[in-house]
Amino acid sequence: MLRTTLLIFACLQSTSLLVDSARILGIFPIPSLSHQVVFRALMLELAKRGHELVIITPNPALAKDRPQDNVTEIDTGQAYELISEMMKQAAGLNQFKRGVVIDADAMISMDSAEGILQLVSFQFEFPEVKKLLEDKTQKFDLVFVEGISNYALIVSHIFKAPAILFSSFYGFPEHLETMGAVSWHPIYYPNFYRNKYHNLTIWEKIKETHLEYKLSQLVKKTQQLEDAMLKKNFGPDAPTIADLRKNVQMLFLNSHPFFNNNRPVPPSIIHLGALHLQPPKDIPQEIKSYLDSSTRGVVYVSFGTNVRPSQMDEDLLDAFLDAFEACPYDILWKFDGDNLKRIPKNVKIQKWFPQRDMLFHKNIKAFVTQGGLQSSDEAIDAAVPLVGIPMLGDQWYNVNKYVELGIGEQLDVLTLTADVLTSTIKKVVENKSYKENMERVRSLMKDQPQTPLERGVWWTEHVLKHGGQHLRAPTFNITWSEYLMADVVLTLLSILIAFLTLVLFLSCKLWRAIKGPVKVKRS
Repeated sequence: MLRTTLLIFACLQSTSLLVDSARILGIFPIPSLSHQVVFRALMLELAKRGHELVIITPNPALAKDRPQDNVTEIDTGQAYELISEMMKQAAGLNQFKRGVVIDADAMISMDSAEGILQLVSFQFEFPEVKKLLEDKTQKFDLVFVEGISNYALIVSHIFKAPAILFSSFYGFPEHLETMGAVSWHPIYYPNFYRNKYHNLTIWEKIKETHLEYKLSQLVKKTQQLEDAMLKKNFGPDAPTIADLRKNVQMLFLNSHPFFNNNRPVPPSIIHLGALHLQPPKDIPQEIKSYLDSSTRGVVYVSFGTNVRPSQMDEDLLDAFLDAFEACPYDILWKFDGDNLKRIPKNVKIQKWFPQRDMLFHKNIKAFVTQGGLQSSDEAIDAAVPLVGIPMLGDQWYNVNKYVELGIGEQLDVLTLTADVLTSTIKKVVENKSYKENMERVRSLMKDQPQTPLERGVWWTEHVLKHGGQHLRAPTFNITWSEYLMADVVLTLLSILIAFLTLVLFLSCKLWRAIKGPVKVKRS
């Protein structure tokens, strides 16, 4: 009897697991490791919870020869070759300032939008991807789509599945607008493409407002381009981007609310800031010995995965080398090339460092960074003060936030000199307020009822169980004319014009009646 009861219980448990598990598709096409580590963290955790994952990515996380499990990765790593070719073309057209900088004016352009669309549509042509999309037997309960790619939302239509947009940093304005959040305000809720948003003069406010307007126009033109590409590749009946957005249930952002200016958002937008962070591991012995033996303290220098110091103009490289040589600290510099003509005695060069683990070492005194969001999260988690030198993407926005929060300083790479860099590094290391502010910000970010990973899993499974329509704001996916109540405004304006016209007409009649007929005097 007991054995029979246990068997029934086991069967019920097994059935429960089958009901609770889901088949999920993730499409993350941007070839950048700093993007992919964020998506990877949530996808692999969902797999651990028993869900079946199919992931389209240029950075597969798992070994191909592993035993079959519940994760299938479709490798689109050839996208790196395409983006490398795009970068070479941009360099040939002198679009990089000082060899490595692409500012907001260059990013907010049709060239940039067309490049992203080309990267995404290119991966849709991979044989394995095409086979998946054309297989009518494939069924998915949910699709994740990288937030930078509107075009990829077509998978939610193909598989008739709800979608979650997933951004490895902040929300794009059109996605915030789709979800019904406050999407456009150049001063209080600036877009992450901005050059500057903190302590603006009146002329800077005008300039940054124009930048926001330029971005809004780019969004409209890009959507037209994406609509045309969808119809070209999926037939004349393919839905538009505006229609595809109706399938979006939630928007996941890898950012903290106060790093995002506490933008008002509906419950369908979830902040998962520092999602990718794992507990620090032991540092390799060689690097640990270097850090342990430093009596002056160490400044770590890295410009992330997308900026290559080897491509910097020679005068900029010289400025860095002169600055580091003049610093009263040891320097660890992540440098991708072999083209340095000299290396100062206090500088150690390597092509890779265990950044996440190394930042927790007591002898790391400051971090000179390009200002990427993942690097910022890692520095905050280790409470290491920052010197930000933004060079592309959202980095100007992030580094502005360093200054606003008092956790670091910002330098302009276009005017950077050795003396300025040396004095700024010394200031950040020696002024204890930066470290104290870092510890305060770290405490604020970590004081949450659950980890970002737990929160991401919980909301994913919530959508699987209930969908996300009950979380939508009334302003979900509406037009600006609807949001601004254009019908009400036009009605009131029409009434006002009619009233003023009537008043003017009656006034003229009354004036003529008072004046009486005009008499013409004859000579």
